[in-house]
Amino acid sequence: MRVSESSLPGLQVVACTGQHRGDRSEQQDRVAVLQGRQAQRCALGLLADGLGGRSGGALAAENVILAAQNCFDRFAPAEESPEGFFATLVAEVHAVVKLAALATDKEPHSTFASVLVQPGRVDWCHVGDSRIYHFRGTELRHCTADHNYAWQLVSEGKSTPERARLHPSAQMLVNSIGGLRKPWPDIGGIDDPCPEDSFLLCSDGLWAYFHPEELAEIIVSMSCRDAAARLIELARKRARGRGDNCSLVLMRLGGGTQPAG
Repeated sequence: MRVSESSLPGLQVVACTGQHRGDRSEQQDRVAVLQGRQAQRCALGLLADGLGGRSGGALAAENVILAAQNCFDRFAPAEESPEGFFATLVAEVHAVVKLAALATDKEPHSTFASVLVQPGRVDWCHVGDSRIYHFRGTELRHCTADHNYAWQLVSEGKSTPERARLHPSAQMLVNSIGGLRKPWPDIGGIDDPCPEDSFLLCSDGLWAYFHPEELAEIIVSMSCRDAAARLIELARKRARGRGDNCSLVLMRLGGGTQPAG
């Protein structure tokens, strides 16, 4: 297990990342908490769950983080909306991963989950089935939808949620970075952040073992670092030797009345 707390000088947000290889031969997830060159009062949490055999997933996820840092370094909050920033970011990371595929014999794909914290607002974006949870205290305010075939069937009115979950291809991703189709960013946010807000980004190797209520209780009852470690510990125990890569980014607002201030 690897858990680290990010140093974010001048920002009123505490952030931790945590990872475990699980029972896989390779860690193909990547996590990061970034600060940009221009947007120094902002923080960007990132999680990429790599997909693709022969280390293709690790290649994809690594390129997502590198491309995101380059894009975030150019972000100027006064000149660009969060929606515009995330649209550009998803397009750029997709292009970089597609180029990596051309340069190798691998088939790199990745999910993408990101939370942007800036003064007075928090925004998020995801592609695929890595989730973002927003808790206010122990109340679940938002959870992203998994972009899989079951979700597509329901969103197109072709099935009920109960029937869609039983489809043989229910878990197949229909939206990913590096895939054949251009990915679409699923974007949300709030303009009323407060110190009770927490944001959890996690791969399916973690969220599959928890109900939101349990996630919230752990997050609010422990320090950021201890909560991250506890979540990974429980996910590993519940996987019973059959667990996927397990990764998370936990961002907790606090301090003054403004996040990232």
